[in-house]
Amino acid sequence: MTTEPQPNQSSPEPSPTSRSTRRLTAPQSLRAAPKAPTQQVARAEVNDLIAALGDPGHPRHAEAVDLLTAMGAAVVPALCDVVGPDQPWLTVYRATEVLAQIGDGRATRPLINALKHQNANVRWGAVRALTQVGDVRALLALREVARSDQGRTSWGESVADVAQSALELLKRRSIWTQSLELVKLAVVSVIFLLSMALAFGVIGALRNELEQFGRYVPGQTELPTLVLPTPRPTATPRRPTAAAQPTNLPAATQAITGTALQVANVRPLPGTNNQPIGRINAGDEIIFLARTANDQWYLIRLGERRSPDSFIANPDGSGTGWVNRALVSPPAVEVPVQEPLPLTIPTATP
Repeated sequence: MTTEPQPNQSSPEPSPTSRSTRRLTAPQSLRAAPKAPTQQVARAEVNDLIAALGDPGHPRHAEAVDLLTAMGAAVVPALCDVVGPDQPWLTVYRATEVLAQIGDGRATRPLINALKHQNANVRWGAVRALTQVGDVRALLALREVARSDQGRTSWGESVADVAQSALELLKRRSIWTQSLELVKLAVVSVIFLLSMALAFGVIGALRNELEQFGRYVPGQTELPTLVLPTPRPTATPRRPTAAAQPTNLPAATQAITGTALQVANVRPLPGTNNQPIGRINAGDEIIFLARTANDQWYLIRLGERRSPDSFIANPDGSGTGWVNRALVSPPAVEVPVQEPLPLTIPTATP
């Protein structure tokens, strides 16, 4: 078993980031004076927050992730400088949290390099951030992590399992993108065919009119009547209505709700020695159903407010699963204890 390194209180000073300033109409001598202090304050603020990421004793340690996330894409270059395999693990891990919430593609290459970090928490965080960025360049690196990484986080999550979940999610996104492109191509093809048919109809009508005028005899009192082709009514395709999905979950009299603190796997049984059956994202609303006797695992299902990528595919069709208590907010009231039922997989009738 690989021994995880201890948190490093020191954080390397990242390279300063530059912010674009709006061009003023004043002369060069007048607008050069306030420009330098503004950039220096911004750089000092970013450097101080990045230093606070890996220093639990820093007064801004608890709010550093939220403040950097609020700054958005402007702090991505500075965060990329501290995300690497040789940086202190706590700084890198918390930097991956910020990059996961920003989702900037510039962080793809540094996050791939962070997959080589000796700390399993950092590798887990890098996988999660690459999932949110959604860059296809990370597929090969994620496939290697899913195949060979044997590490587990300090709260028991397998790095290989979360990498496999990320691969499946990125593949689904890629298939959805390709389907959209096919739909666009089909719509363009239909429009082209309709345009060609309309053009041929107009050309045919014009040819008939020219022939009628060519047969005109002087003294004839009536001119040929211009007959335009009657447009054929086009049937509007009827969209199939989605059938209501049956649910096997009983309606609770009063739901005990909570929030997912970060991306986490949902499992069919409490513990990490079984394959995940779902995934929740940070900010998802969850409903607590039960807990284990040792108060380490919660039986949950997804609420109404959730990410489009979140799902729980329990083989018994209940839409429920177990999640570690460290990954979700604690319930406001006591949750009943329930012994986990053995996992049963329904067999298909031949």
